[in-house]
Amino acid sequence: METMDALLKKVGDRFGVLAESDTYQLTVVAKNLDVAVGDLFLLPSMRGPKDRVYVFRANQYANVMNRSLDMSDIARNKLTMENSYLSEDLAEELLIEMKGMVLGYSEQQADGWTFHRPRRLPEHLSDVHRVDADQSGTPEVMQVLMGSQLGREGLYVGDLLAGERSLPDVKVFLPSYALSHHIGVFGRTGAGKSNLMMVLLQSILEHNQQVTRKQTLGPAASVLAIDPHDEFRFWHLATGGRDGIHGIVESYSAKEKVALVNPFYYLTGRQLAKEGLERRVVFSRADVLPEDLVSISEFSEQQVAFVNQQFAQWGEHWIGRVLMGDTQGPGGFEQGPDFLPGTVSAVQRRLDFLRRGRSQVFGPFDPELGAPYESLLPELVCALEQGRVVIVDTTLMGELEQFLLTTVVARTLFTLRRSLRSVEKPKDLAGAIRRAFGNDEDLGQVGLRTFSDVLLEKLEGGHLSYLEGDQLKSTDQLPYVNVVVEEAPSVLNPDRMKFGSVFRDISRQGRKFGIGLTVVSQQVSEIDNGILTQLNTELVMALGNEGERKSALRNASADLSGFERELQVMGKGQVMVSGSYKDVPLPIQVPEFDSWQD
Repeated sequence: METMDALLKKVGDRFGVLAESDTYQLTVVAKNLDVAVGDLFLLPSMRGPKDRVYVFRANQYANVMNRSLDMSDIARNKLTMENSYLSEDLAEELLIEMKGMVLGYSEQQADGWTFHRPRRLPEHLSDVHRVDADQSGTPEVMQVLMGSQLGREGLYVGDLLAGERSLPDVKVFLPSYALSHHIGVFGRTGAGKSNLMMVLLQSILEHNQQVTRKQTLGPAASVLAIDPHDEFRFWHLATGGRDGIHGIVESYSAKEKVALVNPFYYLTGRQLAKEGLERRVVFSRADVLPEDLVSISEFSEQQVAFVNQQFAQWGEHWIGRVLMGDTQGPGGFEQGPDFLPGTVSAVQRRLDFLRRGRSQVFGPFDPELGAPYESLLPELVCALEQGRVVIVDTTLMGELEQFLLTTVVARTLFTLRRSLRSVEKPKDLAGAIRRAFGNDEDLGQVGLRTFSDVLLEKLEGGHLSYLEGDQLKSTDQLPYVNVVVEEAPSVLNPDRMKFGSVFRDISRQGRKFGIGLTVVSQQVSEIDNGILTQLNTELVMALGNEGERKSALRNASADLSGFERELQVMGKGQVMVSGSYKDVPLPIQVPEFDSWQD
């Protein structure tokens, strides 16, 4: 095990000395060298029974003089007496005074170094060593001192940032179980959110590969990644850059494609010349519940009551009946209130994007008129329950279609896992699934009958992997599932939440079923507070204004006090990582996917 002296020799000579300290900030006097906001420093201390090394982060600095000389007088003299005034004579007088905070300290134990929150202070006049990216020993030292915070395995997201430079090989990981919790990705346009998502998707694919090879323990991970710009599949291949997820998939052996990719990794609303692992996405109106539409569009209380009544009456046929105006049927609808024509017309307008020929994704359902059930939803759900990364290209979809697709998939997964948890015997699972989707023949409830039929066929055939032999799997044995919600404020704002939302349910209960959300947004302030408070991981990039930065600071899982200045000057690809499982926030630099290799 490395001693404190051995570690400090690897990061270089003394850079400065601790001048003042309290529980809020430290002041360090250092050599007159180039310093940036966010630079990292190490302060060795022998105060206490064990050796400690404190990690200090500078958040402001000033030029100062060694002696009590007035900087204004010196500058005035240099200006007016330049020929006779030699600034070099004062070289030894020039110093830097840095202020900042202690991120924490690492303490030497019998079996290694352990990192702790900053509850203690270093001793008076402690030496200060700079964490220098150019020193070959820096990666090893930081791994020893901060390994528990950096993470040693899981999902790689970037390298630790010290000032303006990342520290090579000081990698920062999210635990794989973070995907079963909730993640917020916040950043203005151009901050690098798409590149971050590409790096994260590759890390997830590598995790699944390691699980399949039994190189790592724990479940595989599944992601439904909404791609509104159709970037993730080919990335920058067309312009000479690196191939995207397509390139990763094509590098797999035939056996790995079966284990990691089948039946597909890419879905699109476009017609494809040839379908294989890339497929055209088709859902059915018979997959949609009233609550799905209410959560993505404006409905009044009367309109909500009307669509619920129609679903109770017609089940999976309800959308077609409402669009045709056949809301009562030949014998009338004997039970329930009558609704004003204006209410019916308003609902029809809200469903208009689902009419035949207007939707790229949701097809009609009326077997008697030659429109049978055609939907990829059951197959998609089975894929996500097997540990798959599925990209959905939404470039040709309208906004409501995109939101409805995401909502239907999230609601279906959540419903299925709740059904699995609700029973103890395999023979009871089929009935629980039917009831969960409103299909109860004993009570005369049609619900989503056809979808339930197809799903139960897949359960019996082993494609829906909820059974292991003659035993039910627990949700802990299933893959972590994460649903990416792009343009989050449009569906996760407080107004949309007033009638309930599957995303609010998942944000509150999803963790116990292994289902998480990734909320992607340019704005933090527009997202429902109930969703924000449930986020366990925040990846904060450059934001557009002070208000958004304050919202990000306020909602972070780890305290970001003292990082305000860094959030103001963050460059492209720089991210502040905070998580409920990390003691301190970690600024990182996400690598450019084009140039990043394993």
